[in-house]
Amino acid sequence: MAIYKPGRPYKYNPTTGEGHMPPSAPGEYRIRNRQGAITYVGETCDLRRRLYQHMHGGKLSDERNAGGTFEWKLADGRSTS
Repeated sequence: MAIYKPGRPYKYNPTTGEGHMPPSAPGEYRIRNRQGAITYVGETCDLRRRLYQHMHGGKLSDERNAGGTFEWKLADGRSTS
């Protein structure tokens, strides 16, 4: 049984600021490169903190993923409101 909310993940592009910024809540996330390929999948207890970690010295700061998106879903079926 999945602990994640059903449906498609929210998307955030840290380069352009477009999309839905993740909340400081537990969840699952994926990093896609500019070509749309998933390059990393992870879980965290704080999605926003993990996004910033990847932007500053992590997976979103390397050339392979620059310009990519951070896709996320909340754990426990919580909503974003």
